[in-house]
Amino acid sequence: MTELAREYGEGLFDLAREENLLDGIHEEMNVLRGAFEGEPRYARLLQTHALSRDVRLAILDEAFRGKVHPYVLNFMKLLLERGALSALPDCARHFHARWLEEKGVVEARVTSAAPLTDAQRASLSKKLSDIAGKKVELLIHIDPAVMGGLRVDMEGRRYDNTIRHRLDLMRRHLADEA
Repeated sequence: MTELAREYGEGLFDLAREENLLDGIHEEMNVLRGAFEGEPRYARLLQTHALSRDVRLAILDEAFRGKVHPYVLNFMKLLLERGALSALPDCARHFHARWLEEKGVVEARVTSAAPLTDAQRASLSKKLSDIAGKKVELLIHIDPAVMGGLRVDMEGRRYDNTIRHRLDLMRRHLADEA
């Protein structure tokens, strides 16, 4: 993440907190991050100098006015004017990290071979909350290569109870004995 993304993301976060708009702006920034990452050509179009600055601002205004909070629209316009609209996803990531910190929430990236049921999600969330001492937001990724079990990355630690991991440990143990 660039220093620009941290600085601008922090500025928007501070404004949203002061105006008691954290949750709404957080949601909008997450949606915008996904949109800009999913369609990078749109950001490139808005940054091309083949179009005048005023035309690019008008395109942005027409696309987002009334759909996002005016602070978010002005934030995007500021990035556009500074030639840094491509930093929007990183600004949103910084905003999200600060939002998690403010709310006392920690993200847990969970890798599973198959989708988890609601009951499994609730149980896992409770257990991880007990470990972290904070509310946990699960980010679940399905990867059949783990074969079974779960791998959890949370607060810089990895908890790996996957079949793939256990097989790797067994393979190393057998190789050491040979």
